[in-house]
Amino acid sequence: MRKLILAVVFMSGAGWALAQEPQAQTPTQAQQPSAPVAKDTKEMTAVVVATDPTVKTITVKQEMGSGAAQAETTLSVDEKALAKLKNVKVGEKVKLVLKTDAMGKESVTSIEKPKSATPEK
Repeated sequence: MRKLILAVVFMSGAGWALAQEPQAQTPTQAQQPSAPVAKDTKEMTAVVVATDPTVKTITVKQEMGSGAAQAETTLSVDEKALAKLKNVKVGEKVKLVLKTDAMGKESVTSIEKPKSATPEK
């Protein structure tokens, strides 16, 4: 009898899980296709808050959505992007390509200025 009840509960739970509709994702600026990006990388558009080429870090402020507060994030910069880090100014809007390593830590592999780059203040 216990096995029958357990089987019924398991089957009904599986049915509920399969019956849910997938949520539609709205494309955001970070999700827009621009160039093929590997699975362990992602793109981010943000405003530069601070840079430190000696320690190889960049601090950026990214919008969390319309009307939401902006969160500051400090990221390490890879050797490939270090030359561009020296040319970035505080207040500039930049497009970053982030790579995630096996430990889950993100680092910047590319820094680009968007085509319509105007400093935000």
